[in-house]
Amino acid sequence: MYTRCPHCKSVHPVDAAFLSHAHGSVRCGHCKQTFDALNLLSDQWPTGKAHSSTKRVNVTPPVLGLNQASSFSVNASDDNEPASGLGQKLLSPWGISALVLTLLTFANLIWTFQDPMLHSPVLSSLVEKLGFLQQPKGTVKTPEHFQLVSRDMHTHPTRGGILVLSLSFVNLAPHTQMLPALEVTLLDVANQPIAQRRFHPPDYLRVGADLESGLATAVLMPVLLELADPGAQAAGFEIQFL
Repeated sequence: MYTRCPHCKSVHPVDAAFLSHAHGSVRCGHCKQTFDALNLLSDQWPTGKAHSSTKRVNVTPPVLGLNQASSFSVNASDDNEPASGLGQKLLSPWGISALVLTLLTFANLIWTFQDPMLHSPVLSSLVEKLGFLQQPKGTVKTPEHFQLVSRDMHTHPTRGGILVLSLSFVNLAPHTQMLPALEVTLLDVANQPIAQRRFHPPDYLRVGADLESGLATAVLMPVLLELADPGAQAAGFEIQFL
């Protein structure tokens, strides 16, 4: 339905629920004059020079009487409903639950595939900055990022039947790592293993050293190990990080 202001001839769309608030008494949004809309109702858009199609798009809804202004302000907010619909959905209990579930799923995927991520310097750095990996520094270990810097094996200067292996290695990973286990294999002239021993961090760190702090990036770790001498058949050795 439509009603026309008798003062400025502006046409406004109305409905029965809207008119019932002030018993038909409304105020024109253009000229601010009050009139009885019930006496000027029509089912079709009133014809006339003052009512072109452009005025239909920009027409201001009629305002109820001064004693009912607060009622109209509530109804007027309905015009903004499409713009705020997305925000209302996101703030609804369902929207919040969906958002939390999405974040938990994303965090679970990162936790599940953290080892492949840590193999990539770029991804590991990004993940650590975002704080998804809540592991303490030194609890992550990627042995392939440890690299030997020096190594040397010789007989013990004062104790017979003992070989001394001195080596140093560095952590090339972009993050602090757990200290690795060192597996030393003695080889014969044909590069076949004749003896093997595995040293864990407590075996090669000094007494009282902090085992939980790990090895930071680009820090050199010197190590001194002692092994039983298998005799002349030992022609070489190899070291693996585990």
